[in-house]
Amino acid sequence: MTTLSEQAKALGDARIRYTSEGRSGNLYFESDATTFDLWWEFGGGDALAIINIPTEQTWEAQTKLPLDKRDAVLDYIAAQVINDQAFGRGRYEISDNFLTIYK
Repeated sequence: MTTLSEQAKALGDARIRYTSEGRSGNLYFESDATTFDLWWEFGGGDALAIINIPTEQTWEAQTKLPLDKRDAVLDYIAAQVINDQAFGRGRYEISDNFLTIYK
């Protein structure tokens, strides 16, 4: 199993930071190759947070990263959010344009 620091290094020293505006905000992904932001909001029920992500069709234009990096970047973002915001406990699902973090 790959650690978060190994994932971050493989993605060009990736890191994320957050802003909050009440029940929503932005998540900023930064790496040696690019910087982009994603909008998030708190979820309901078992969903802790819902993060709006670029679809496969818009991925390259919005992130300036090749499509073949999408899964690795989204896996890293989800794992880092779970580590930072859910004390390392949780799971996630990626759909066409949402990454949902569950408790």
